[in-house]
Amino acid sequence: MAFEFDGKVVLVTGAASGIGLAIARQFLGAGATVVATDIDAAALAAIEVEPDVAARWVTRQLDAGSAPAIGEGIAWIELQHGRLDALINNAGLARLQSIAELSEDAIDLQFNVLLKGPMLAARAALPMLERSGGCIVNIASIAAVIQAAGHACYSACKAGLVKFTHDLVKEHPGVRSNVILPGFIDTPILRAYGEGEALETIKRELATHIPLRRLGRADDIADAVLYLCSPYASYISGAELVVDGGVISTTLENM
Repeated sequence: MAFEFDGKVVLVTGAASGIGLAIARQFLGAGATVVATDIDAAALAAIEVEPDVAARWVTRQLDAGSAPAIGEGIAWIELQHGRLDALINNAGLARLQSIAELSEDAIDLQFNVLLKGPMLAARAALPMLERSGGCIVNIASIAAVIQAAGHACYSACKAGLVKFTHDLVKEHPGVRSNVILPGFIDTPILRAYGEGEALETIKRELATHIPLRRLGRADDIADAVLYLCSPYASYISGAELVVDGGVISTTLENM
C-alpha cells in the first residue's frame, strides 16, 4: 500500500527525534513537503536527509508550549507555502512525579506542551486546513485511559487531548481529526524512567507486560499517522487509534 503526498505540506511538531522524526521521514518519503519543528534547533540542524528530498525538508525552531511561537510558526507556513494539508501535534515530554511532588512549574510545562500547545496549533491552522480539506492527528498516549504511578499530570493532559480531538470533529467537520494513543515506545522520552543499564532493565520489564512482547518502535506510530492522513482513511474522523501492542486489552500488573 503506497501513500502519495506529492504537493502536500505537513507540519510535524517535536520532529527532532523519536516519534516525531519517524513521522517526518515517513511523510518526506511519501512526497510531502515537511515542516519539521522542535524546540531543539541544534538537533533539527543535525538531521541528515537525502539530497533528492532536501528541497522538501524544511526545519524551524518552535517551542510547542509557547502561544506566540505557535502563532508565528503557523503564520510563517502560510506566508512561505500558502497551504497546510496536515497538522501532526506530536511534541511531548514527561515529568513523572507523584501528585504530592508535582510543582506548579512542572504542571504548567506539561500542560502547555501536551495540551494547550496542540489546541493553539489547531486553532491557528484550521483556516488553512479547511481550505485544503486537510487533517489533524494528535499524538496522545494510553496514559489517557490507564493509570500508572507518577503519571497524574501527564495522563490528565493526554486525556484532555483525546477529548479535544472529538470537539474538533464536532466544531470543524470539514477537517478530519483523529488521535493516536501510543503505548510504550522505544524513544528518548523513555529516559524519564532512568538511564543506562537501569533503563534497559526497565525496557525489558515493560516488554513482559505487552502482549506482543516488545516495545513499540517509532515507525509503528509513524505508519499509523501516515495512514490516517491518507486517502485510505478518507472516512475516518474522530477515531482513537490505539497502537500499543495490546497493552490496554490486558491487566498491567506491578506497574
